[in-house]
Amino acid sequence: MRYSMGTLKRSMLVRKSYRDLLRSSLGKDYDSSIKSYEVLGSIAVIGEGGKKGRAIAQSIMQVNKGVKTVLRKAGAVKGKYRKRAFALVAGKRNYIAEYRENGSVFRFDVRKTFFSPRLAYERKRIVDLSKDGENVVVMFAGVGPFAIEIARKNRRSVVTAIELNKDSYRYMLENIKINKTSNVNAALGDANRAEEVVEGLADRVIMPLPMKAHEFLSTAMMISKDKGVIHYYAFGDSEDPFSEGIKLVKGCADANGRSARIINKRVVRPYSSRSVEVAIDFTVSKKKGQVIR
Repeated sequence: MRYSMGTLKRSMLVRKSYRDLLRSSLGKDYDSSIKSYEVLGSIAVIGEGGKKGRAIAQSIMQVNKGVKTVLRKAGAVKGKYRKRAFALVAGKRNYIAEYRENGSVFRFDVRKTFFSPRLAYERKRIVDLSKDGENVVVMFAGVGPFAIEIARKNRRSVVTAIELNKDSYRYMLENIKINKTSNVNAALGDANRAEEVVEGLADRVIMPLPMKAHEFLSTAMMISKDKGVIHYYAFGDSEDPFSEGIKLVKGCADANGRSARIINKRVVRPYSSRSVEVAIDFTVSKKKGQVIR
């Protein structure tokens, strides 16, 4: 089969990678350290602005035909509601993402809610550990990813999802309907005071708020059944990721007359040059004792 020169040129252009396109656009200003971008359905999110940001946006849209909007992070995640400001870089002005993950669909406003696609593997890990028929409590549930993915897999389970941010809660209710997971009970309120938090309720408790989850450890232990599993998230030093988190778990267990047994620990993702997000999975029992490392 023969190809014309025009066809070959078009074929070569299509095969260009994101970094190839970016290198061509920026020339001497290209920096191989440019961070990767996140795609949330038709929205891509980048960290750079200015000329470099516009070049990045055009390159992303050229290699991802489904991306219609490129937004720039215009600040850090702030406040108890975990919100971030965004600025439009290219494409259609849109802030409502429709994101697919592990067979579920999530709809949310990126400006008003917190959602990280970088936690997709971690959510899948917890889903795979969960068992049908469990009572599960998800603290800081956001727009519902942990709760809904667990509920889709385990139709006989009852999942209580607690969220403080009213916008996130509203989108969680919408996502429960979209994914047909009526076995998720959404609760609006503080996870330390929500009426749905019942002592000895949970076979499994999930705590995906690494910045402040330690402030809720006592509640997590209180609502856990004897030998229930708690998935605790925290930030740790990149050179010694787990010692501080285990120390906090041990201290909280001792203070509440319980014992905790570490069953798994892993680095979830880098967070900064000196810190990482970690997951510490442990079982908690009513007998006073020490953390088993």
